[in-house]
Amino acid sequence: MINKLEEVLKESLGVFHIPVIKAIEIFLIFIIAAILIKLGRYLIKKFFEKQKKFKYKLDDKRLDTMCTLLISLFKYAVYIAAVIVSLSDILDLKAVLAAAGVGGVAIGLGAQSLIKDTISGFFILLEDQFAVGDLITIDNMTGTVERMELRVTRLKNSTGDLYIIPNGEIKRVINHTRDNKMAIVDVPVAYSSNISKVNEIVQKVCDEVKEEFTIFTEDPKVLGITELADNNINLRIVAKTLPNEQWAVERRIRMKLKESFEENRLEFYDRSTILKND
Repeated sequence: MINKLEEVLKESLGVFHIPVIKAIEIFLIFIIAAILIKLGRYLIKKFFEKQKKFKYKLDDKRLDTMCTLLISLFKYAVYIAAVIVSLSDILDLKAVLAAAGVGGVAIGLGAQSLIKDTISGFFILLEDQFAVGDLITIDNMTGTVERMELRVTRLKNSTGDLYIIPNGEIKRVINHTRDNKMAIVDVPVAYSSNISKVNEIVQKVCDEVKEEFTIFTEDPKVLGITELADNNINLRIVAKTLPNEQWAVERRIRMKLKESFEENRLEFYDRSTILKND
């Protein structure tokens, strides 16, 4: 088919048919490369999905991380092979590649940065610093790990912004997903309030919230008075939850406190003191 196409182009374009044929061959090579990448991505995902069903297996997040990293590695390998085939076989640059040497071509293509990012990525995986699905902070960027690729890590923050960070630039990582988290709610209470009654109501809220959630590793409890401020006393509620569940607990506690204080005609602040200060 290529020969027939070459004959047609030769008749219509003359000597200019050669670069056209070369361009078509390169285009076909990259089409095949794209198909191989899609097929490889599908097979790799199927393999790791099967791994998740085994009784004895790695953590799901770690498997997801290995999956995205392997897909990225396969993608780069296929594209690099496609470029090498295009340069050496189709464009007849074997002599140039041999003269320059593999190291010279790699440096010329900026592979030093790629190698640095790749090695960093493998060390992140090896040391289990974070995994796909973890909530982390890198420098001043906080987000959930969407994907970890051969060269970059992709984070998505709570507003949907996507951070794309080269693995070689990741120096300090805060992982917010590892280990249990402390839920802390400070409750302002007016000095004029009956503190015994307040303690009773706050503890009741803690007990009610405990029944609503199944994520506690330590039940909510009233820690006690933590501050004597100008316009109020501060009571503190503490609890321990599974990773990344503390915010939902804190929001629920605050909501129930607001409702309970209104029902019992309790104030968070002494209004007379506030008005006097104003």
